[in-house]
Amino acid sequence: MKVLTLNTHAWMEEDPYDKIKKIVDRIQAQAYRFVALQEINQSLDAEVTADPGFIKAGGDDPSVPVKADNFALLIVEGLRARGLDYYWSWTANHIGYDIYDEGVAILSQLPFEAESLLVSDCQDYAHHYTRRVLKASVKEVPDKWTVLSCHYSWWKDGEGRELFKNEWTKTLSLLEADEETSLLVMGDFNNEASIREEGYELVNVTAPFLLDSYTEAMEKNGDATVISAIDGWNDHPDEKRIDYIFTDNRKRVDRYRVVFDGRNGPVVSDHFGIEAEITENN
Repeated sequence: MKVLTLNTHAWMEEDPYDKIKKIVDRIQAQAYRFVALQEINQSLDAEVTADPGFIKAGGDDPSVPVKADNFALLIVEGLRARGLDYYWSWTANHIGYDIYDEGVAILSQLPFEAESLLVSDCQDYAHHYTRRVLKASVKEVPDKWTVLSCHYSWWKDGEGRELFKNEWTKTLSLLEADEETSLLVMGDFNNEASIREEGYELVNVTAPFLLDSYTEAMEKNGDATVISAIDGWNDHPDEKRIDYIFTDNRKRVDRYRVVFDGRNGPVVSDHFGIEAEITENN
């Protein structure tokens, strides 16, 4: 099966409707079973709407309703117009850029139950350090999956207070899986793989049952997911790998590919996407 993760930087890029079309094009062509999306924005003042494929998240979801310009909704509607139905869910993290509800989403070919979990110490919806993880639980045998879409904070804030460590520690409570349930943890971790004793190493130490699809892939195409200074990384213009697809160690990662990078698909965001092809049973 194929999966995709992408920080969309929704509504912040030029020609956003063209970007939506290009994302829809790739999802249609690759038929991903699961898609994790971050920075899925919707206007604060947009009209509330409903969608037949939407799955409301349980847990401590802040109950911010889906609005008409929700970026994931428009992707799902674009897929539906082409005869492709995806189940989907979205949860809001915080107010983004003063004008958006900013959150994370999951698209799935299979029905699921959704749960939202506040993982940050910050609970102020107006503050960008407020972070939630969205969990999709696919119950259908033999396709039992726990899928997370994540958009974490940096290792520390400007005053040296730990952010990512606390968020990841809370995330671990969502990863309790039985022998029949497979795991996927995807998203923008805002922690570089090249920096030791920080977020990436913490994930490896605390979750040895997870595999980084990049390091484990039998075939690899691409590395960095951000190649310049972007929002949140203004003083770090170097290439960096901060977006990840982790799966459980019972799986084989056949292929890993950086996409939406100008070579494997057009650039649609300030992040590149990641695509992985995973064999479900070794």
